[in-house]
Amino acid sequence: EFLSKRRFDVVHLHEPFLPFIGPSFLRWANSVKVGTFHTWRQGPHLPYIAGWPALLYWNRKLQGHIAVSEMSRKTIGAYVKAQYRIIPNGVDFHRFADPAPPPPHLSDSRPTLLFVGRIEARKGLPYLLEAYKTVKESIPTARLVIVGEGGLMREYKDMCRRLDLMDVYFEGFVSPDKLPGYYQRADVFCSPSTVNEAFGITLLEAMSAGTPVVATTTNGPATLGPDGVNGLIVPPKDAASLAQAAIRLLEDRPLAAKMAASAHERARGFDWEKVALQLVAYYEELGA
Repeated sequence: EFLSKRRFDVVHLHEPFLPFIGPSFLRWANSVKVGTFHTWRQGPHLPYIAGWPALLYWNRKLQGHIAVSEMSRKTIGAYVKAQYRIIPNGVDFHRFADPAPPPPHLSDSRPTLLFVGRIEARKGLPYLLEAYKTVKESIPTARLVIVGEGGLMREYKDMCRRLDLMDVYFEGFVSPDKLPGYYQRADVFCSPSTVNEAFGITLLEAMSAGTPVVATTTNGPATLGPDGVNGLIVPPKDAASLAQAAIRLLEDRPLAAKMAASAHERARGFDWEKVALQLVAYYEELGA
């Protein structure tokens, strides 16, 4: 009924093969249909394997195929052959780049590590907490600020108590208008993701804010580029390497500033205005 009463030039679906919504639009939409694929898996992708015949069927309904990164393209391309266009996720660059006041309780000059994201297993927070213990031993005035919500909050607070960690701030939900101030206040942004993250949105936000970044090989290369140019990239689940990278950026401020400035310029290329133009050009190629 929704589609029958409206005429769209393009129906753009994210993860179009997910059950129910994706197939429904693929079946009934009478327009150019485009799918964007975000998923990355190391090794077999069991849902794709289990639903492979259905994937092949519904893929015939798609005219356009987009992957947000090369890792995403390889994941979906192993199961569904198509001509994939890589168009990354974007960021509201000026929202994070324009000067914003710091949170009042963080407005001092103490060395500050920042994490922003869902409090869930794949984000790698246990490794960041272990790394922070090492950072704190090297730089006693350091603190760790954790922004986000999720079901593992209590478990990670318990971990802080077990590790006897001091100066860890669990901020919970932070409103969108306040978030840029957190990024800009931080001395180092840490993204310790462990699995299945083909692109780092919070990395882009930190880069836009001009904050030095440490990421993992899970999400760093697609967003940051090569290690040591726009930030530091370490192996996932490696607390020692994460700590070493964070300490290096906290102690070598000229290096941190140089990488942050380079990352800031790179983030401009991911501004939604530029990404939107790529999307429109692709729609037109498809005949929309």
